[in-house]
Amino acid sequence: MSDLGSYNKSFTNTWNVSGSGSLFLAFLLTVVVLITVCGNVLLIALVFAQRSLRCTSNCFLVSLFLSDLMVALVVMPPAVLNVLCGAWVLWPAFCPVWLCFDVMCCSASILNLCVISLDRYVFIISPLRYKQRMTLPRALLLVGAAWGLAALASFLPIEMKWHSLGYLSGRPPTPGGGNNSSDSMYPASYFQVFPPGGLYFQCRLQVTLPFALVASVLTFFLPSSAICFTYCRILLAARRQAKRVAALSHPPHPHPSLGEPSRPPSLGGAAQQDGDDCSNQERPVPQNLLPSASSERGLTHRQGRRALKASLTLGVLLGLFFFAWLPFFIANMAQAVCECVPLALFDAITWLGYCNSTINPIIYPLFMRDFKRALGKLLPCSSSSSWRSPRQLSPALSLSLRNSGTQTPSPVTTTPQPPATAADAVNLLDADLPLLLPNQVVTPD
Repeated sequence: MSDLGSYNKSFTNTWNVSGSGSLFLAFLLTVVVLITVCGNVLLIALVFAQRSLRCTSNCFLVSLFLSDLMVALVVMPPAVLNVLCGAWVLWPAFCPVWLCFDVMCCSASILNLCVISLDRYVFIISPLRYKQRMTLPRALLLVGAAWGLAALASFLPIEMKWHSLGYLSGRPPTPGGGNNSSDSMYPASYFQVFPPGGLYFQCRLQVTLPFALVASVLTFFLPSSAICFTYCRILLAARRQAKRVAALSHPPHPHPSLGEPSRPPSLGGAAQQDGDDCSNQERPVPQNLLPSASSERGLTHRQGRRALKASLTLGVLLGLFFFAWLPFFIANMAQAVCECVPLALFDAITWLGYCNSTINPIIYPLFMRDFKRALGKLLPCSSSSSWRSPRQLSPALSLSLRNSGTQTPSPVTTTPQPPATAADAVNLLDADLPLLLPNQVVTPD
């Protein structure tokens, strides 16, 4: 450790800020770490504490929050020291271990986002068989596959030094004339001299282009392509569903009277049994609800707004994801080719990717009804009526129940909440419309 003390007598932080700017930078990075830790711990505890949140689909969210929590606890603190001190001040042998956890936790976070999108896609294409297809063992298998792929992309190649094959030939000179002690303590595959030809060692993963390409494809480009595909398919399903509900509220013939049952299918029974809705809240069904012209126009208007909200939600989710991670993987491959990315810019881009772990526990529960209700029960400032107020059935569902000969329950009778719609699969706030399946159409008398 004497060599470390001789090399790092005075540090200059990587982003070249000093005085009050350095204090502000330390405060900002500390706030990011604390928000990431508190947000993910709160949501993990919320899932285990609230019975309504214990369902198969939330296993993927718990895995996502766990990977983001590990980013905050294991990856971010040494990265803060790297930025503020401008050198690796921890034990040199801990550097490769930290790099392995850095790659694994960030890759696991991205892969968990991919698994979440696949789970929502399965729910949309097969809502009635979702529970049979997405069982708890299969969900845990998907979670284990995501973590296993992240570990294989990090610990195995880094510990075997596959990431630096061919890199040692272009190694820059080390401080002190490249003596053997510094070579053994600060191998060139894990450390980089800062500034070039200077006196300080920084813990950085020195990768070659083949490793950067393979790792980027496995942990980012393939998962991001799957995320885009599944969410776009869900958005199309939500729009088709909006058109079906609008068609159901505007049949081509006048509505039959109450005493003349017709043949539209019932929208509640099987879907309520097989849907995977974590919130088992119950609500009364209104009595004597007949669709009027104004209610039909209102229904169509709500469907248009829900389709717009679905588009905006997808734009937020995908936009934040690519904004956080795409610059890093581009800069990583560029650095492997020419080492032309300034270290300060590369660190800033890396922290932008870290901040995705800060955003995830905010953005996902924000657009999920069950998490909002659970948080509403815990937060004293929230109104109790905001999550306890029952939502009424849409005129389309009430009309279908009447036309199918089903007796409308009295206000004191409670029925299970309808399953989530396609718009809920892209994490919209509230669902007040029944799930329409592709084979459910309106057949007039």
